[in-house]
Amino acid sequence: MTRAVPAFCLDHLSLVDLDALTVIDAAASAGFASVSLFVTPVPISPTPDLVMDRAARTAVVSALRDTGLGIGIVEPFMLGPEPDWALLERSATLAAELGGTVNMLGLDPDHSRLVESLCRMVDICRGAGASAIIEAYPLSAIHSPAQALELARALGPDVGLCVDSLHVIRCGGDWSDIAALPPDRIRHVQLNDGPMSAPADRVEEAVFNRLLPGEGEFDLPALLPLLPDHAIIAVEAPSRAYARLDPRRRAARLMQAMHDLYRQS
Repeated sequence: MTRAVPAFCLDHLSLVDLDALTVIDAAASAGFASVSLFVTPVPISPTPDLVMDRAARTAVVSALRDTGLGIGIVEPFMLGPEPDWALLERSATLAAELGGTVNMLGLDPDHSRLVESLCRMVDICRGAGASAIIEAYPLSAIHSPAQALELARALGPDVGLCVDSLHVIRCGGDWSDIAALPPDRIRHVQLNDGPMSAPADRVEEAVFNRLLPGEGEFDLPALLPLLPDHAIIAVEAPSRAYARLDPRRRAARLMQAMHDLYRQS
């Protein structure tokens, strides 16, 4: 039986080499309902500093309004040993203004200090009026969905989870790990595909070279019934194979992969 097709989100990492305005245009042209955006400069993306650059921020807000696109998650909120709290506070305020969700990534190997940082970040989000979620990433200090859930429960009922299909598989898990999560905690889902065997360079795969949904061996159709209706369903599949295409064609290919996936399930 074919599952109902949700309104999809295009996560910025899928078009990581493009700036926010180009991502918004490409997403709108392909029929996405929302986008997730980097709002401060990161080495992997040319997007401008939307927190500090008022003109750039105004242009993005205008583009979102003109296209009717919503906002999914806002990044980066990377909690390492020495977070830039002033920047994180401004970024959380912007996330609230855009109507997006703060996606927290734990990079501090000191568990106690990481917990303190997560608590502080969640308090900042509450003060700003932004929702907060935790993303498990096997190369970070929060390796698995189970670890992310444990932290979210300690932080409060308003803290959710971001589920990324690649990260679930690469942490040695499977879809039973997602079935074990309380559905109300799953707020954002990032779909992508890949081989079951990890490549030698896992950072390269995660950041630049995933497979589109349906191109790999993850059995994504078996995951879809486990996803709650309230969760934002996004595609996060940066691909070197499609990087030669113009932005709109790349976004259209991502959308086609998502529709094809749902038709299989």
